[in-house]
Amino acid sequence: MNRYISLFCIPLMLASLLIAGCGARPEAGTSGNDDHTIQPKLQEEIPAGTTNPLTAPGQVRAFLESKDIPHGDIYLQDGLLYINVVGLTEEIEHIIAEKYAAGTYQTVDVTYTLKELEAAQQQLFDQKLYQKLNMYSSGIDVIKNKLTISMPDTSEAEAKPEIEKLIDPDMISYDIQPLSAKPDVVGTIVEVDTTGNRILILADGEEEPSYYFSFSEHSELFDEAGEPIVYGDLKEKQKVRLWFGGAVATSLPAQAMARRLEIVSQGK
Repeated sequence: MNRYISLFCIPLMLASLLIAGCGARPEAGTSGNDDHTIQPKLQEEIPAGTTNPLTAPGQVRAFLESKDIPHGDIYLQDGLLYINVVGLTEEIEHIIAEKYAAGTYQTVDVTYTLKELEAAQQQLFDQKLYQKLNMYSSGIDVIKNKLTISMPDTSEAEAKPEIEKLIDPDMISYDIQPLSAKPDVVGTIVEVDTTGNRILILADGEEEPSYYFSFSEHSELFDEAGEPIVYGDLKEKQKVRLWFGGAVATSLPAQAMARRLEIVSQGK
C-alpha cells in the first residue's frame, strides 16, 4: 500500500515543480529587470525650422496672424528679428521654432498686442486731444511695447489725467519736453502770412529764408520787455528768437510750430 501511494505522488510532485518554475512574463514596455522599472519613451523631436525671417520680415506678421498668435509686432536689433508675443507659451515657441531657423530670431513676452496699441493711439485722434491738450505727437514704441506721447512740460499737468481716462496708464510712455535755455532758431521775420497764421524766417547766417513758423493757441509770444503779445503784433524785419513746438517738417523752407517767440531788441 505504501509503495502504491509513493508512485502515485511522483507525477504530482513533478507537476508542482513545473508550475513553480514558470514565472510571470514581463509586461510589455518593461525592461525585464528584477525591479521591473518602465523605461521612458523618447519624445519626438520638433523639426527645426529653416526659414530665415530676416529675408522677409513682413511675412512674419502674416505667419503669426495665420496661426492666431497674438503679437506686439516685430523689430530688428543686433542682427536678430525680435518677435513680440502676448502670452508667450511653450506651444507658441514650438510653432515658431518649426518655421524659423534657430539663431535668426528671439521671442519676447509682452503685454499689449499691436492692435491694442494702435486702437489706443486712434483714440487720441478721435477725441482731438492733440489740439485740446497741446500734444506734439504720438507713436508706437515696439521695443518697449508702449504708446509714446510727446508734449511740452507746460501741458503735462492737464494732459495726463485726460489721457489716462481713455488709455491704460501702463500702456503709455511719456516724452515730456522742457523748454531749452537756448532758442532753436534766431533770425529775422521776412514775411508775415496772415492767411496762414505763420511767419517766414531768415535764420542768422543763411542766405535764403529757412523756416516757416506757424502759431496755435498754445504758442507763447513776448516782446523785448518780456511782456506777452499776440500774433498781430509781429512785423517784417523784427529780430526774433524761436523755439520749436514738436517735430519739424524738412521741406524747403522747413515748417515748424512755434512753442515760444521772443522779439529781440535791436540793441542786442
